[in-house]
Amino acid sequence: AEPAFPATVGTRAMAATEVVLLVGGTDDTHVLGLAKSALLQLMPTGLVCRARACGDDHGSYELETAEQSAIIIAFARAGASFPATVAKSSGAPVVLVPCAAPEDNIAAGAIGSVLAVGTALAPMARVSVNGVEEAVALVQRIVAFASAAGASSASASGSDATAAGRSIVQAVAQADLDLAMGTIDVVEAAQRRTRAYLPLIDAERQRMGAGCGAEAIPTDALPGAERYVGKVRDVYVLEKEKKCVLVATGRQSAFDRHLASIPFKGQVLNQISMWWFQQTSDIMPNHVVCSPNPNVVIGTKCEIFSVEFVVRGYITGSTDTSMWTHYKAGERHYCGHNLPEGLVKNQKLWVDALVTPTTKDKVHDAPISGEALVAEGRMTQAQWELCEAKAKELFVFGSQTARKAGLILVDTKYEFGTDENGNVVLCDEIHTPDSSRYWIASTYEARIAAGQEPENIDKEFLRLWFKGQCDPYKDETLPEAPAELVNELARRYVLLYELITGSKFKFDYSSLLSDTTGVETPDEKIIRDVKKAYGAGMI
Repeated sequence: AEPAFPATVGTRAMAATEVVLLVGGTDDTHVLGLAKSALLQLMPTGLVCRARACGDDHGSYELETAEQSAIIIAFARAGASFPATVAKSSGAPVVLVPCAAPEDNIAAGAIGSVLAVGTALAPMARVSVNGVEEAVALVQRIVAFASAAGASSASASGSDATAAGRSIVQAVAQADLDLAMGTIDVVEAAQRRTRAYLPLIDAERQRMGAGCGAEAIPTDALPGAERYVGKVRDVYVLEKEKKCVLVATGRQSAFDRHLASIPFKGQVLNQISMWWFQQTSDIMPNHVVCSPNPNVVIGTKCEIFSVEFVVRGYITGSTDTSMWTHYKAGERHYCGHNLPEGLVKNQKLWVDALVTPTTKDKVHDAPISGEALVAEGRMTQAQWELCEAKAKELFVFGSQTARKAGLILVDTKYEFGTDENGNVVLCDEIHTPDSSRYWIASTYEARIAAGQEPENIDKEFLRLWFKGQCDPYKDETLPEAPAELVNELARRYVLLYELITGSKFKFDYSSLLSDTTGVETPDEKIIRDVKKAYGAGMI
């Protein structure tokens, strides 16, 4: 039978000029294909069409102001409840398209379980399975009917913690849907997702207070460990076990001083490193034993070479050791390399990976050649040749992987060391936002042609704020970083995590958006997980 609405189609459909294509399963290519087909068929009609993500098959969707008079086409898989939920909560007319892949006989047989329950003010019509053409025709008839009636109304929604969580989930799903529909690229999708995370980031900032997100691990959790506090990581060395426990914190420093504590920074740095260590283990063995907590990595104790292997694909930078600083000053011999004339800032180098080591000393780091660092006894000739070759290989792989994520890996640094058997291994971190420079690939060429700096995702804006407020090198007390800047830097760290790994950052919604009384804090989880790892013999 031909689908039809009751005599009244509800006040929201009156004078309808918009159609919302609402998708539950944004991870389902068949469902996305049907939505794209509907979009293509509707565009010539002159209706404003918007593809929107519900979040999942059992979520909800709150109409935006511009969508108050819209008709909804709901693309739903077997068992989905969101079409009825949306119809009842919004009062909008819904055309239901049950979705089942042709080869999926089980789903096709169960498609009747899609809940298609409407009301007088929120009618729902269901077309045949995968019936995109029927849905488009029905929408056109509704529009024609609604044009003759001419009235509209609005609705309201709650704003409690659950609603806030749902709003974030929906915004994330919407970004993923827009990416799948081809209306935005991978970088813009990640930008939109991470902007939606800002309430979660701010909640964690307030929870952290003056802390760094990872407090000291007590001696009963790590008996016999000696603690070393670095700029970002706390390192616990266990000589007897020949292990070290690295805890990444939220500490943010510059000008040789602590500036702020950044929410989720420790988790981001540690999890990005773990991802890269896993991806590159066939290129170079690393010191990782395991990661019992998002902030923690347990590694083999190594003797670290007093050299940082800086690898560059572009000429840039502003520090005393940067390649561009030396080149601009007229130097044409840098870290053992003869540099050609005519290079300009931010341009790609003539090779894919140029290794430019710097010393790793307590007082001051300085550029050094491979020949010089061997002569100074920092490593043997064989060790230098191995590390140089592996650093290049790691960088080329990292650059290719970053490009797939819409990024340019500009430069980075690696640290190598030897384990107790004398084997050379990769240590510390790899391709993190702290050890690497990333630019946005899609805008690079246009900005360079216009004489602009490349679009980057880094922490320079926070440094500039402090320089504008005080003399960070001389003033005894620094001003407190504004909350919005701290939150933005945290968002950028999460943004890079999602772009690089292709995974979504995991937040504990319930503890961040509701009363956390009695809830275990991230600091407590670190201590608990490290203690369990020690008890299990993993350390």
